[in-house]
Amino acid sequence: MTTASVDLSEYPLSRCLLSGYLSHREDPINFPTDELPDVLQRYENLFGGALKALGLSKESLRAKSEFNFDPGDAANLEGAIATLRVVCALEREGFVRIALVRPGPGGGADIVCERKGHRICCEVKAITKHSRARRGYGFAEQLYEKILETISKARIQLHTSARELGCSVKIFACVMNWGLHSIYLGQNEYHQIAKRLERDGDQESLEEIDGVFFVTRMGETYLFLTDHGKKIWD
Repeated sequence: MTTASVDLSEYPLSRCLLSGYLSHREDPINFPTDELPDVLQRYENLFGGALKALGLSKESLRAKSEFNFDPGDAANLEGAIATLRVVCALEREGFVRIALVRPGPGGGADIVCERKGHRICCEVKAITKHSRARRGYGFAEQLYEKILETISKARIQLHTSARELGCSVKIFACVMNWGLHSIYLGQNEYHQIAKRLERDGDQESLEEIDGVFFVTRMGETYLFLTDHGKKIWD
């Protein structure tokens, strides 16, 4: 079975959001042929959960440039899907008033939300299926090194949005799309990565970032907060 042979009428949200993308190409990484049509049902469930959490229609979501997948850009698709996965994960963890942030000229966070009366901004970075891990490193070390490639930019984006949106807590959300890492890394490994980022010597990787939120390919979530960030949980 190929994506071209799937009847998208059975998946109305995917038909609205993905039909243009799928008409451009076969994408065996994001739509493995041996997982069709089940993979489309997973996208359908994700879209449904995210739209409910955001209070948006499928047409309103598609009207946002970062969620218009018609150009067929696989990296853009993975990044946008990662943002929707974080939206759903935040709702499951009790965050409310979740909304997508309109990108400004200088960039900014992806999501704004609230918990325990505190306004929070989240910057989402996806460890995409297309990106490569460094050879010769263990799974945890590979993930740590990959995070280092993006966290400095994320810090700037969070700072910008926190100032503009009045957020008192800033969270870096990392969506793990590497399959084996999602299988073999657990809570202890993610916690060690977060602590290492917090105590990163001269790099100050988590400077002015109040939490790290991991979302794995399998759907598990791990949230680690600094002392300042813990006010949204206590």
